[in-house]
Amino acid sequence: MVTVIAMQIVGAVCVIIGIVMNIDPVGFNERIMGKVVKSAVKPLAGLRLPLGGSLMAIGIINLYCSLTITSGDALKSILLATAIGAIVIAATVISAKLRGFSDGIPPIPIAVLSILTAICLYASLIA
Repeated sequence: MVTVIAMQIVGAVCVIIGIVMNIDPVGFNERIMGKVVKSAVKPLAGLRLPLGGSLMAIGIINLYCSLTITSGDALKSILLATAIGAIVIAATVISAKLRGFSDGIPPIPIAVLSILTAICLYASLIA
C-alpha cells in the first residue's frame, strides 16, 4: 500500500510540475533562474517544454503503474528506478554550476528532486 501511495504522490507532483513548465515556460524559467537576457528567453523556453514533457511522462508512468500493477516487487522496482532517475536529473542540474554554465545551483529543483527521491527510496527499500 505504501508503494502505491508513494507512486501516486510522485506521479501527481511530476505531472503538475510538468504542466506548469509547459503552460508558462518563460515564467517558470524566471522563477528558477531570475531575469534572463532577452535574446535567451525564447530558446530557454523552448528547452523548458521538453523538460516539462519528460517530467509529465515520468509522472504518468508512475500513476499508470500504481493503478495497474499488483506485484509489490514490481512497484518497488519502478520506484527505485524513479529515484535513480531523479538523482540523475539532480546531478545534471548541479553539474551546470560545476561546469560553469550557471552562476548557482537553483535550490527549488534540487529540493523537489530530493523530496521525490526520498519518497521513492523509502517506499522501495524500507516500507
